[in-house]
Amino acid sequence: MLDDLTPSASSSAMTTSRTPDIKSPEPPPGMQLSDGDLQIYDYICARLRDAGIEHMTAGMPILMIVRTYSDWIKAYTRCETEGRTQTSPRTGWTSSTPWADDEKRLKMELGQWLPKACLTIPSLTRVRKDTGAGPEQDDLFADLLAHARGSPGGKQPH
Repeated sequence: MLDDLTPSASSSAMTTSRTPDIKSPEPPPGMQLSDGDLQIYDYICARLRDAGIEHMTAGMPILMIVRTYSDWIKAYTRCETEGRTQTSPRTGWTSSTPWADDEKRLKMELGQWLPKACLTIPSLTRVRKDTGAGPEQDDLFADLLAHARGSPGGKQPH
């Protein structure tokens, strides 16, 4: 099952066997993506494919989200390990650390980027409503019922 979600390295566009009709763009050239950044890029593309969202032309916006998210994780981790405030030893004045300011700024940027890329529930719901595409949910018992009735697809013979 995991192999079904793994991007195909040999193709020019990444696909999955669950959604073969939706392709993902390769990361834009010229950016040196770390292994972690590439995993985030692949994760975002897989979620868009799973949701049925066409995103073949969204390589640059996805990369911007990847970079912003990666930088936010670094700032968040630094806040957790080194704190969000600093105190002046001379005056006792407390202020935010630069990485805490980065964490807040990057979180705000993500809050702007994610809905634009259909990566939030409200934005995905809005797009599906606007396009008339409803969420595709499986009937959990259709196959079982069809098997019990002895006909494929749950249709009863007349």
